[in-house]
Amino acid sequence: MQHDYLKNLVKRYLEKKSTDEELEIFIHLMKQGKLDQYIREEMDADTAVQQNEEEEESKGKRLYLRWPIAAAIALIMAFSGYALFQQRDNSTSRMVKISNTGQRIRKETLPDGTTVWLNPNTSLSYPRKFGKLREVKMRGEAFFEVTKDHAHPFLITSGRVITKVWGTSFRIRSVPGENDTQVSVLSGKVSVTVPSASAGIRLSKDSSKEEIFLLPQQEVIYKVADHRLIKSPIPETSDVAIWRKSSLSFENTKLKVIAAELSKFYHVKLNIEGNDLQENKLTADFTDKNLADILLLICKSVHSTYSKEKDTITLRTTN
Repeated sequence: MQHDYLKNLVKRYLEKKSTDEELEIFIHLMKQGKLDQYIREEMDADTAVQQNEEEEESKGKRLYLRWPIAAAIALIMAFSGYALFQQRDNSTSRMVKISNTGQRIRKETLPDGTTVWLNPNTSLSYPRKFGKLREVKMRGEAFFEVTKDHAHPFLITSGRVITKVWGTSFRIRSVPGENDTQVSVLSGKVSVTVPSASAGIRLSKDSSKEEIFLLPQQEVIYKVADHRLIKSPIPETSDVAIWRKSSLSFENTKLKVIAAELSKFYHVKLNIEGNDLQENKLTADFTDKNLADILLLICKSVHSTYSKEKDTITLRTTN
């Protein structure tokens, strides 16, 4: 059973049909010498086939015909890592860039199932297909709910800060023009580093560390001016509260009352334009929803839209 698997693993590599997972296994086993037998078998099989087909050809001709697979094996043995990753589908490296140029929060789902909410004036780039590492880059402010996958760490580059997560929910704020970058965790665990830390960046409380770990309800701010990572509890009045899951539900309740409750729960200013929209009644269960999803549900229910500017959100009837 193992013999057939290893033989097929080599064959798929030589035919350039390997998946990302198969490629990782191939190079690991090849470096240990566990694939030597199967590589030789492929070479012998290739030689036998060509000898039968080219019986009348000269020995030099047969050697020339065997060159493609022999060369492939030579490249594997000499440049295993390079040859391996050059076989990857080009689509893996193709980047997707999303920019939220509107005034509403934009919700996106990444290839691994991770959900991202992009605030206005936020951009995010990521590969069409994740490899061993799930790496994305962002500018602006976004909230992530990362799909758990311990075999494939999730890395976010925001300005000079790198955030590493395994499966959690957190907010990153790295707005162009602002000196500081902030990472706030609501669930799970993340680590935050600055690549240039070894060049003199000091970390609060423990200058010997170059990586800070955050647990739920903790945040870190990278102070560019004096090169510091400052860790602290998330304040109760923090605007990260809009990403907390609600336990609210309403039955035949006026929208102005719902808005007041949401404002209190999420520590934001929620304005409703127009008496008709304020008096509109709504029955809804917002349990386990964050404010961005709640606003979307409200807008669909009462044919309205909203805009967000800093900590103020305004609902208005759709024209």
